Amino acid sequence: MLMIVKDDSTEQPARILAERIVRLTPCDGAAWETAVDELAALAIDADPQVASAGSRVFFRDVVEAIADRFEPDLCDLYVRLFCRTITASRKAPDLLSVDRFLQSFRLTTEEELLSRAHRVRRPSAFEDGRHDVVRKVLVPSRVTLGADIAVTSVVLRKMKAVFPKAELVLLGGSKAGALFASEPRVRLREIAYSRGSSLRARLGAWPTLVDIVRQEIEGLRSEEYVVVDPDSRLTQLGILPLVPDDSRYFFFESRSFTAPRATSLGELTDKWLAKTFGDDSEVCMPYVQLSTEDRQRGESLREAAGNRRLVAINLGIGDNPSKRVTDPFESELLSLLRSRGYAIVLDQGAGKEELFRTSNLIDSIRETGASISQLGDTAGPFADLNFWRGSLSGFAGYIAASDLYVGYDSAGGHLAAALGVPGIDIFAGAASPSMIEHWTPWGEAPASVIAVRPGQTPEEVLAAVQEQLP
Repeated sequence: MLMIVKDDSTEQPARILAERIVRLTPCDGAAWETAVDELAALAIDADPQVASAGSRVFFRDVVEAIADRFEPDLCDLYVRLFCRTITASRKAPDLLSVDRFLQSFRLTTEEELLSRAHRVRRPSAFEDGRHDVVRKVLVPSRVTLGADIAVTSVVLRKMKAVFPKAELVLLGGSKAGALFASEPRVRLREIAYSRGSSLRARLGAWPTLVDIVRQEIEGLRSEEYVVVDPDSRLTQLGILPLVPDDSRYFFFESRSFTAPRATSLGELTDKWLAKTFGDDSEVCMPYVQLSTEDRQRGESLREAAGNRRLVAINLGIGDNPSKRVTDPFESELLSLLRSRGYAIVLDQGAGKEELFRTSNLIDSIRETGASISQLGDTAGPFADLNFWRGSLSGFAGYIAASDLYVGYDSAGGHLAAALGVPGIDIFAGAASPSMIEHWTPWGEAPASVIAVRPGQTPEEVLAAVQEQLP
């Protein structure tokens, strides 16, 4: 059963429609379609406050509630939902470019959108013996950095191996690009897309992406390029096309693909790539290629720490309060790690809420008489607690220099696994056990996952962390 999250009263009209969509199914015909149409209308309303509330409910309570369960039947439901939503939205005055571009792909009706979405989800394999012909591989970002490490980086690594003569183009934001800053085979084409923006803004980003793709493949024959879509939000999980010839487009349905003895998204991506593009002789694990500057920051801290053990900590929750363990867990976690002799490297996170929480933690540690130092371009003195306020790629340099990583389910855990640093990942608020299995970090170093049960106390979670400490 899908759960609806309760929030402030501005969301009430949208929540009523979301509850109706979840309660009904497409088999209910006009009633389900009307509810989807009305919620889409709220999400693209001319009033920014109405559109914000409608979009928030649409993605949080319907889209993510479907996607995060990793159930094949719900993947089909997602396709129906989003094709209907696009159909209901494409004629809005400020989304006419979306309609125009869809028409250029000869997708004029909901049925045509549905047909294409199902077609690109069918298993297909790249032509044997044609790998050397490919000159360019385009890979749209998954948008969230954790997914870009767990999934997109595996795609990039595989593409390097199977297309030795091709240039790899990552289509995404600058933060994703920073994870591969020193990767000579990967070039970033930047496109802005905010996970927290309105439905109108998210759909409106797609024509810009299509323009970029057209620029990149101009002058190339169809056999000279491929697009590998890792289930990207930029295409709304494969619903929106990028190239006129879908035989050059390979879509990874990450929420329904299965393989023997593989459960994490990284492993599943590797298995799908081997099945689709051949060459399963070498496992492709997640990886990052940080800039020289980001690597050197971490190396400098490691040198300053001497023989003292370092633990990198990220307590970010990505605007999802259910991921957090209630107080006093976080302060007790830092105390536990200090009692084990670790010097702490704390990421202050992003946003006002995370900055407020981590600032309070720093103050509480300072009151114990411990030394505190802010990390940055000019390294401060090494301290009991060293905190970083900056980019994730910058913090990645500090993770790489650490002996252990501890944090909530986030990009940090995937970074640690990719960098070969053992991790303890605290997974609270999961929609299903499958969600935990799929998002377990996979890489060169083991990741211990602590699945927080509903009602579990902070003391019980802390005890579980203590059992996993090396």
